[in-house]
Amino acid sequence: MKTEFKIGTRKSKLAQIQTDRVIAQLAAAFPEYRFTKVLMETKGDLDRKTDLVQMGGQGVFAKVIQEALLAGALDMAVHSAKDLPSVEPRGLMIGAFPERLTVTDSLILREPYQSLADLPVQAVVGTSSRRRRFQLASQRPDLQLRSLRGNIDTRLEKLVSGEYDAIVMAQAGIKRYGLPIQEKGLHAFPLPLPAFLPAIGQGAIAVECLEDSAAATLLQAIDDVKVREALTCERAFLAVFGLGCNVPLAGYAEWSTGTNPELHFTGLLGNERTGEAIEGASSTKAGGFSATELGESVAHAILEQADFLPE
Repeated sequence: MKTEFKIGTRKSKLAQIQTDRVIAQLAAAFPEYRFTKVLMETKGDLDRKTDLVQMGGQGVFAKVIQEALLAGALDMAVHSAKDLPSVEPRGLMIGAFPERLTVTDSLILREPYQSLADLPVQAVVGTSSRRRRFQLASQRPDLQLRSLRGNIDTRLEKLVSGEYDAIVMAQAGIKRYGLPIQEKGLHAFPLPLPAFLPAIGQGAIAVECLEDSAAATLLQAIDDVKVREALTCERAFLAVFGLGCNVPLAGYAEWSTGTNPELHFTGLLGNERTGEAIEGASSTKAGGFSATELGESVAHAILEQADFLPE
């Protein structure tokens, strides 16, 4: 019987913070076992200059870790859910979605503006996300949108140095990382839903493992069922397109509150050539059709209107 479990993750500070949270949860549930963090470098970490789309889009921060899982060098792997491809490699599964924080993006600025409309004409905004670029351009077509790579500290330093007037980051990452925004003389405000829909899986942590493994059994103890249903819906939406980061895609599934909760999903596909956004939305009650079917139904409804996608 295994008594030690190796948990792989990227070397970035945020990835390690997320992994430490998972290890703490597992250690609390299973004090008889030892959980060891293993740091790895992915393709996306080694190349911080090339555009993510040119590098292959989704998967550049996960593939090497997934290969280590399949080879038996790791027992588990902790990822930001938005970094994972929509379909798991054969033999792997997501054993737990332990938590999800706020899904919204934040605009971090050098000046104390209070809204996107306050930014001066031709302000330089940094982001490498096609989704974010599309949604920003739809609200403020005058902005200069420039690529932004590097770890969180590097991005903040580029903003402080004046290379950008503002940068966009996920609010969940800001909260987990504990960014010293005010200490650096910076300012931030959230980009509101539904005008700025998040990336698939944004704000959530995903823990991968081998199917039918001892790790899979342990991970059931820290899995959040509501988060799993929401992420299952979003990932099913993404899987229909099979394009990952190569087109502006956004989507968010959330449970309503009350005695008879519903899972509501809104998805978006952007046409970068025309600026047109195609949106779709649907809901299902608990016990209704599955989260997978919900995500797929919205995706197919959008695809019927999207005559600009490649065959």
